[in-house]
Amino acid sequence: MRTRAVRQWLLLAALVALLPGAAWAQNGRISGTVVGADGRGIEGAQISLEGTRLGSLSGSGGAFRLDDVPAGTYTLRVTYIGFRPAELPPVRVGAGSEARVTVELSTEAVRLGGVVVSAARRPQRITEAPATITRIDPTVLDNTAGNNWTAALKQVKGLDFIQVGMTSVAVNARGFNSSFNNRMLMMEDGRIAVLPENGLPVGQFTAIPKVDLAGIEVLVGPGAALYGADASSGVITLATKDPRQFPGTTVEVTGGNREYKNVQARHAGVFGNLGYKVTGEWQDAQDWENFLTYNIAVAPGNVVPMRENDLGENSIDWRSRVIRGSGTLAYYLGNSRLEFSAGASETDGVGQTNVGRNQLRGWQYNFAQARFTTPNWFFNLYRTQSQSGESFAINRYADALARNPTLSPDSLRKLSDWPSDGRMYAAEVQNNFSLPALLNSQVVWGAQYRRDVVSSDRQWLSDRLTGQDIEIGQVGVYGQVETPIIPALNLVMAARYDDHENYEAQFSPKVGLVFKPTEDQALRITYNRAFKSPTTLQTNFHIPDWTAVIAIFGNREGFTVRNNDAGTGDETIYTPLVPEENVTWEAGYKGVLANRLFVDVAGYYSNYENFLSPLVIIANPFAVTSGTPTPTFAYNAQGELIRNPAGLTPVTLTYFNLGKARIYGTDAGINYFVTPKISLNSTVSVLRVDTVEVPAGREEATSINAPNTKWTLGANFNEIGRLAEGFFFGGLTARHVNSYYFRSGINMGMIPTFSTLDLTAGYRIPRWNTSFNVGLSNLFTCSQMLDESGVGFKYNTTPGADPFRRNPINKEHECGFG
Repeated sequence: MRTRAVRQWLLLAALVALLPGAAWAQNGRISGTVVGADGRGIEGAQISLEGTRLGSLSGSGGAFRLDDVPAGTYTLRVTYIGFRPAELPPVRVGAGSEARVTVELSTEAVRLGGVVVSAARRPQRITEAPATITRIDPTVLDNTAGNNWTAALKQVKGLDFIQVGMTSVAVNARGFNSSFNNRMLMMEDGRIAVLPENGLPVGQFTAIPKVDLAGIEVLVGPGAALYGADASSGVITLATKDPRQFPGTTVEVTGGNREYKNVQARHAGVFGNLGYKVTGEWQDAQDWENFLTYNIAVAPGNVVPMRENDLGENSIDWRSRVIRGSGTLAYYLGNSRLEFSAGASETDGVGQTNVGRNQLRGWQYNFAQARFTTPNWFFNLYRTQSQSGESFAINRYADALARNPTLSPDSLRKLSDWPSDGRMYAAEVQNNFSLPALLNSQVVWGAQYRRDVVSSDRQWLSDRLTGQDIEIGQVGVYGQVETPIIPALNLVMAARYDDHENYEAQFSPKVGLVFKPTEDQALRITYNRAFKSPTTLQTNFHIPDWTAVIAIFGNREGFTVRNNDAGTGDETIYTPLVPEENVTWEAGYKGVLANRLFVDVAGYYSNYENFLSPLVIIANPFAVTSGTPTPTFAYNAQGELIRNPAGLTPVTLTYFNLGKARIYGTDAGINYFVTPKISLNSTVSVLRVDTVEVPAGREEATSINAPNTKWTLGANFNEIGRLAEGFFFGGLTARHVNSYYFRSGINMGMIPTFSTLDLTAGYRIPRWNTSFNVGLSNLFTCSQMLDESGVGFKYNTTPGADPFRRNPINKEHECGFG
């Protein structure tokens, strides 16, 4: 392992050594003002210099400045919500000189998609991005119900949004969801935001308050060609506000039902070339209560059902509490920036997993980051850490209580905890440039290094076996070239090579054609290969005494299962885990019609292989079939019979690869501007299964766990109905989701068809920089009723079908508030 790590460091060092020396020639500057038709400055407009990474947002009074611009002639593009984008005639910049411009935006035009970064890792028009992508800007975030940024994801086309608590959600795209899902990669200001110990996105543990978000980009579909293993189904990118572009103080205070309380604050400023900001948030609420029943095996053949609300004093705390904050120091060198950031959060609450629920107590997440950005280079160095605090598994608590009914709650929690300390050390270098000799092709390339160091305090991961922290290293190199074959046709080619210590190297290519018949109209077709790597949990799980009769192991070396404990007889071999593969073809259209309507529609066909199974039983020495014992026994890669610390041969659970599936579907979204201040939007997604191949009894691994149809309708109102010195604003989102069967571990059942409505309304006083708003989530909900027996579903008895899948037996609905 150490040799592999040294090799990876040498590879990264060699790549950095190839970087050309910095040729700091004397450059120029572009400065100016963005104004509306009335001559008033527009704050927050996006300014970009085509063919470069140079970009900015207009500040107070619409002023902006681009420093360190190499001498030459450029096209300056300016976009802002509700206005037609403007492109200035060629702007000439001389060495050591300043070009001043005034950009007037027409108030008659509609909102376009604007500029995005995540599709190509460089700024580009959203209409030309070769992927399904949605950008959520601060205006939309302000008009979203609630003080959590995740609520804005309800309107993203192609995204499944699952509310699992008052303040916690789960998201997925294009099927194969689970209660422990890591198919969507989360990024924060260029950081990979995952928990190293289990591979899950940081999500609710983020250190970023909503008031500090400059925007969110959601890329739906495979993203491995540029982002690597964790981007099998898409990428969610959070970008925070720059101190120079967003100075000042913001405070938000929110209260609601179920004792919801939230306070957020942000302060930022600039002293000369030094910028700074500090942010903070405190949140407290009484989450929704519901209970599971666990079947606890006290001894072989003796199963004791136990409900969560019978677990004893203080066993479950439904209080959801979060405190988070961050700070940044930035030094501006012309249009370059050196930035140091750090942040942390601490969370209490209840979390869902495949095997039950976890009580989160003092779960901590923190990061420290240094990054340097120039018009063509990006250097990034960071460390993240996740610690479980005093959290514990409620299902293990139930088992411990059944075995030790006289123990105190504190003692039972100590028997049920799962201490974890996951650290990620990462570095990245990225460069972009143009190739005039190759039709002015745009090139982006980069290299990443990541090393995860994980400890379970020698309790539930393989560090319990080895006595050493788990260390896993990986190196990735990537590149993308966009070549205008003809003015209206771009060829996009991208690829990434990942070298991982736990499995064979992976190659992820992407090829696409983007046809642009007119400005802001584009047709595309793309081919992607992506992969999803096994997580640390799936390869290094190690609890031989999960209960007295159950053992759980990760699958890094493989297992053999036989029908006796003598090492002979029939055998079934489970090979070590390998990455899951996903090959997707996608065709789409993006465009602006009649200067008022933005349309984005895409169809896709995906082929999956080598699914990573959920945690499943591979051997059961206590099995009985039709009254006859049919035991099976698990052996490790060394041929040794697996026993628990008490010497008993246990029921053995692990992960393995299996199955194939082909799916296809469509994601579509529209945005229509009735006036520059009033917009309507809608999305619709359809998902269908072509074929599924999976061994009988293992259907959970290929469960779609997603609706076949879902849609949203929304509206945003900005600066309407002026009153005194202020104006009103607001928004609404109606959401409809078809019923679907969900199965992930112990979580099984039909999710009924439902429709719901969110509303927000507010009053803003620009002079005081103050807003008052009220938000209502799930205001009006319709859902399918159960039948008279209270069951509402029947087992599927169709020959060859999954017998555990249940179908709705009526179409009655119930509607109401809340």
